[in-house]
Amino acid sequence: MPKITQGQKVGAKLKKLLKERNLTQEEFADKFGTTSRTVRRWIKDFPNLATLEQLADFFGISIKDFFDE
Repeated sequence: MPKITQGQKVGAKLKKLLKERNLTQEEFADKFGTTSRTVRRWIKDFPNLATLEQLADFFGISIKDFFDE
């Protein structure tokens, strides 16, 4: 079984948070002040630390929560 990367964990958590809040990637992008293309990239790849901090603030979680199972 392939090992899950840290970037995949962050992407999976971001997708889960969007689903829990009934937000599409486009709706979230509008609220967060970015594009849906950028959101898709964050889900696929690891965002930088500054963005990760902003995402954690937006969702009211800690950065550590992005890496928890």
